[in-house]
Amino acid sequence: MSNEHQQPPVPTQFGVFYPLGHVVVALQSQEDAERMRQLLMDGGYDERDVTLWSGPEVAVGARELRQSANVIAKIFGAELEAMDKHIELADAGYTFLVAYSPSDLDTKRLMNVARRFRYALAQKYDRFSITEL
Repeated sequence: MSNEHQQPPVPTQFGVFYPLGHVVVALQSQEDAERMRQLLMDGGYDERDVTLWSGPEVAVGARELRQSANVIAKIFGAELEAMDKHIELADAGYTFLVAYSPSDLDTKRLMNVARRFRYALAQKYDRFSITEL
């Protein structure tokens, strides 16, 4: 992945990371994340629809968002629990792949690729829920 690739803005809801219509996969190694991204692009994903975030990027960003989270997010808590898990995995060196996956079929196809790799977390962000895959 090129160093010139700029990360898109972090999608949030109530001040908390919430990439609606996306799947987040925490992969054990940067190499696995890069290979998975390439396989998804080879299968038809657009480069802009599959983003990689390093552990340090996720850890810093998630901690900042966690501290500034809206009261509504703090009341409901699911988003904050997900961010806490992201921080834990980021601190352990995982790389995060975030891929656009609006439909159930898209999610199934993405997970068929993800299962080829060592991942500790796969979550789908829908309108009213975060689903563990």
